[in-house]
Amino acid sequence: MSPVIRTDAIRLLIPEDNTLYLAPTSRKWAELLSVTSQATQILELSAHDFKLPSLKGKMHAFSLYGLLCTALLRVTADAYRLIRSSDLSGPEQHHYVPWNILRLDKRGSVSAPILTEMIQLYDDTFRNSNPNCIVIWHSVCILITVDIDILGRAAGRDGAESMVKARQALTSWVQTASARRACVHAAQTFRILSHRKPADGTAFQSVRTLFMAALVLGVYILTSPKYSHPDTIDDGKPFDLANASIDWKEVGDEGFSSSESSIQDNTEGLESDAVKFIRFGGPIVIDRKIYHSGARHAQRIILEFANLLDEVGTHWMADYARLLYMIHDTMAG
Repeated sequence: MSPVIRTDAIRLLIPEDNTLYLAPTSRKWAELLSVTSQATQILELSAHDFKLPSLKGKMHAFSLYGLLCTALLRVTADAYRLIRSSDLSGPEQHHYVPWNILRLDKRGSVSAPILTEMIQLYDDTFRNSNPNCIVIWHSVCILITVDIDILGRAAGRDGAESMVKARQALTSWVQTASARRACVHAAQTFRILSHRKPADGTAFQSVRTLFMAALVLGVYILTSPKYSHPDTIDDGKPFDLANASIDWKEVGDEGFSSSESSIQDNTEGLESDAVKFIRFGGPIVIDRKIYHSGARHAQRIILEFANLLDEVGTHWMADYARLLYMIHDTMAG
């Protein structure tokens, strides 16, 4: 659905002093506000441009949530306007990569740059903050690298006939750098939530992202062409998508810029394994487990995500895990 709130109408104040979030009373909060108002930064996200606040200290998790949810609203609204309710171009032209449509629109073209600049500015804050924050960032990145609607159809949401057509259509998506970037974000989501602490809690968006990540990897493994690689990993090779040391600053906008397969003849000058995977492809390896193309391994990854959802979710989030178990049972169909 299209969000009710327009992001260019949002004025998000981000205080540099986190004591504002800890004020015991409204009176104390007002006193602190008068002292810190001069140091308060403002998120400016206009129709065609944005300006992220640069803070000297660590950003409070509440402020980070505000920034991320604003980006999520913006991407969701632009995707609805340009893809869901538009016939500007057929899916065969954009290969089911939303970014290929968003980049053609002056308003929509803001989406990827705001995500990459967030990492440039707040990478340390993401690393040291509540893990639910970086999961939301991964969620928005996935939303601009794959059309979530067709993933649902490929998983069987609209029946068997629609499922077969969606899987056939996605054979063009799996050849793109955007698809491979979506897989990295999905695997990173799995790693982050696998290592979360009970004290971190479980945000609704994290459960939703974990479900979405399962569909990304499951459908990618199911529909991707066969890739010749060994059954065991030797000396850390090939690249593990759940690697904790990915430098997203170095990844930049790789996979956000083109729908066409970006395979080239050499990798000279490339040092990042993540960039190499996004640009040139490779086997799907998550936590040292290799997933080959085809239904059997697609079921394996769906089951891994379903089990994790059982662990991290609460009773009112249980439908997501149940859906994955159902998808697992029908994945070979």
